[in-house]
Amino acid sequence: MFSDNKSDVWESISDLMTGLMLIFLFISLAVLWELQRTGHKIADLKQAIYQELVEEFPTSDLEKWGAVIDNKTMAVTFREPDVLFGVGQSTVQPKFQEILNDFFPRYIKVLTKPEFNGKIAEIRIEGYASLEAGENRDSDYDYFHNMEISQSRARNVLQYVFSIPAMADKKEWLRQTVITNRYSFGRASGSSNEERRVEFRFITDDQQLLKEFEKLGIGVE
Repeated sequence: MFSDNKSDVWESISDLMTGLMLIFLFISLAVLWELQRTGHKIADLKQAIYQELVEEFPTSDLEKWGAVIDNKTMAVTFREPDVLFGVGQSTVQPKFQEILNDFFPRYIKVLTKPEFNGKIAEIRIEGYASLEAGENRDSDYDYFHNMEISQSRARNVLQYVFSIPAMADKKEWLRQTVITNRYSFGRASGSSNEERRVEFRFITDDQQLLKEFEKLGIGVE
């Protein structure tokens, strides 16, 4: 009789484990389905914003500014280094100030359209620096020195766009949304024009959610 009771216990445990495994499987499938759905939502939203950006900024504007819009990263990149800053300097050049006066209010106008309301988590102003004459790609000092320059450039661009009169009624939203990033050389494999640049890019709320999943080792294609 004792043997029969023991067998019944193990059968009950086995049934319980099978049930738990099925529950875990259904939960995993639900999570993966939600991740995939979120991925599609992000792609659709970014494509909608991209279309608005290319309509707002025709090729004539982009060529005049030395700028491009990347249809994958959605970054608006200004890549005419002599227009942006002096060599080894972080002060925003007068010509770049004129460009920002035109570009930034229109950029914010697109990202704050009613159909995108509440969907933009961050706007990032990213500064990049390149190697200058006499600097060494293998030098730690030059690497961190250039990182300091790029940080100052991104901060100064942020400070300047905050001062644009057309942004006066958007400052609270900007304070909550706009951040700066900085990078030293080595973020581009091409010419110095590709490394010396300023980029504006947006991050959606759903992208933030996916990043939290990535921290847990869960990803989506």
